[in-house]
Amino acid sequence: MTKTAPYYFLMLSILTLAAPSIAQQNKLDTLITNELSPVTVTAFRLETSDLTTPLSITNIGQRQLQSGTQQLALDEALQSVPGIFVQNGTNFAQDIRVSIRGFGARSAFGIRGVKILVDGFPESTPDGTAQVDAVDPGSLSGIGIIRSGTGGLYGNSSGGFINFNTMRFNDEEWGEAGVTLGQYGFQKYQFRTGGGKAKKFLYSLNGAYNKTDGYRDQSGMKNQLVNGGFLLPIDNTLTLRGVVTYVNSPLGQDPGALTQEQVDEDPTAARQSNLNFDTGESLWQLRTGLDIKKTINSQHKLNAKIYHTDRSFLGKIPYDYIELERSFTGSNFSYGFKSKPGKTTWEMTAGIDLEHQSDDRKRYENNSGERGNLYADQTESFSSAGFFWVQKIGFGERFAVLPAIRLDFNSIYIIDHYLVDLSNDSFQQNYKSFNPTIGLSYLAAKNLHFYLNGSSNFETPTILEIASTMAFGGNFYNYALKPQKSKSLELGAKTLSGNGKWRTEIALFRIWLQDEFVLYQNFEGGSLYENAGKSSRKGVEISLSGQLEKHLMLNFNYTFSNFKFDEFRGVDGNRTPGIPKHQAGISLNYHQSNGLFFAIGNQYVSQVYADNYNENKTTPYVFGYGRAGWNFENKKVSTEVFGGINNVYNEKYNANIRINGGTNFYEPAPPRNFYAGLKFKF
Repeated sequence: MTKTAPYYFLMLSILTLAAPSIAQQNKLDTLITNELSPVTVTAFRLETSDLTTPLSITNIGQRQLQSGTQQLALDEALQSVPGIFVQNGTNFAQDIRVSIRGFGARSAFGIRGVKILVDGFPESTPDGTAQVDAVDPGSLSGIGIIRSGTGGLYGNSSGGFINFNTMRFNDEEWGEAGVTLGQYGFQKYQFRTGGGKAKKFLYSLNGAYNKTDGYRDQSGMKNQLVNGGFLLPIDNTLTLRGVVTYVNSPLGQDPGALTQEQVDEDPTAARQSNLNFDTGESLWQLRTGLDIKKTINSQHKLNAKIYHTDRSFLGKIPYDYIELERSFTGSNFSYGFKSKPGKTTWEMTAGIDLEHQSDDRKRYENNSGERGNLYADQTESFSSAGFFWVQKIGFGERFAVLPAIRLDFNSIYIIDHYLVDLSNDSFQQNYKSFNPTIGLSYLAAKNLHFYLNGSSNFETPTILEIASTMAFGGNFYNYALKPQKSKSLELGAKTLSGNGKWRTEIALFRIWLQDEFVLYQNFEGGSLYENAGKSSRKGVEISLSGQLEKHLMLNFNYTFSNFKFDEFRGVDGNRTPGIPKHQAGISLNYHQSNGLFFAIGNQYVSQVYADNYNENKTTPYVFGYGRAGWNFENKKVSTEVFGGINNVYNEKYNANIRINGGTNFYEPAPPRNFYAGLKFKF
């Protein structure tokens, strides 16, 4: 971390607070108070207020996501949320890696251990993995996050929960078009439109083209995305909602990880083997979903969802050339009941989740980036059935109990089609898991809520972790890999104060893990997993948001994470790699609907260990950003001009850490860089 970073942070904050144009009035700004006010969420699979739900919940609004942001990757949208650590925002072959309270931190690529939904439909496959290359940051209208364990609600690999909303249903016709340009060849072109009639038909449509050459060699990206949806009320009791997303990403290069000596010599360089094998990926994906809601009367409701995804993927890593064709189909059926108002109330939702994933995977030799001889051909499937029952029992206005139970059946089945080696390596494994969750909510005073929750969670091995890794025993399939199980306990408080101008949340948690997944990555770009014996996590999360003056909002977050191996060969008491012990962020946001808007912020990240032995680690850093713009409004067309700076203090830090990567751990992040854009709103 540079010595001048704290100084710049202090001066930048003082200058913003002292801005004379901001401090003239002290009235509530509707845009700000709407972001702070309680919202209705379905986080507990029941419609409840986020303040009264006994879970750690964060909601990010459209203004924060869209005002002057670069929108290159989703890490920009998630970096200021307590309890979340995001990496890999500049490696478009490995995809962003999101961890919530440590769940997902040791994914080799993409997201695992965290349940991902897009517009209410699962993006996570039943084996627990998710890639979010089909979510364009420019299309986001909101993000809902649960940091508490949700295995009793959503089943396998639900150590946390994120729902990305891209639909914006509005009964007034609207449209947006814009372009953003930045350093390292960054280009973004996008459009958004929607409208209709609220009681007849509403639609929303988004489109985007993204391109960057990347800061490092072999780190370019190109993709095009279109997604849309409709909301159709059939009558007063029946509503249909549909979504469709198509993404085509012909280029996503992988520069690989470097040693510290290589980073010091040339942080823009790619790993030589990644250049030799032209590593990266290309893909297309089509996802569709239909949601049907039927209201029988004020007490009884039915809901059904069906969804399907087709994905075609080509990936190149050192020595390997991989072709994958995926089909993922799922459905959800639930019944909801709500008792009549009284001193004691009862709400419940009971239902079933059914999902099936089928992957046709072929592996070839990688001959300098070209497809060589076939050496593996297999069909991999993962099926799941989850039965859930969620309740909310209210005792007067102050106390509520929210119990939930879930029973899951999961099955992995791999069929080996490559038999010329005279070995049939077909494989089958079944898993069954029962997970309860219970939450208690207590209203201690006006707008002061205390809560307590306990839950159990589980993660089965993914298909790739079993089928494509070399086990320690020397088998092709990692038969010894067990499901990861955990139990968590959380105590928290949520409050609104100052006539709704300030919102504060505090959460303390403890997690006990059995057979935690431990990742190892080798020089060829491959990975393998084993189970740790026992490990534990303790943490504190704090967030504070409020209005300082008219149009001016302060946001603060802090996360303390003490994650350790308790019983694991040779590393008892060591910190688990991949997660910083301390994170803290502060930002100031100013916004006028017609006129100036800007945001400045800093996010501090302490050192991160890169291996189980805690011998390799990063240095702490402060990531600073600033963005500003001006809205020119008129009756027909409004214009928004904006620009921004990333890494204000020109810190040297890593965008990604490859955990247990031998000697190659580090993927350097770009230095200070700029972008600017123009939007038209109709």
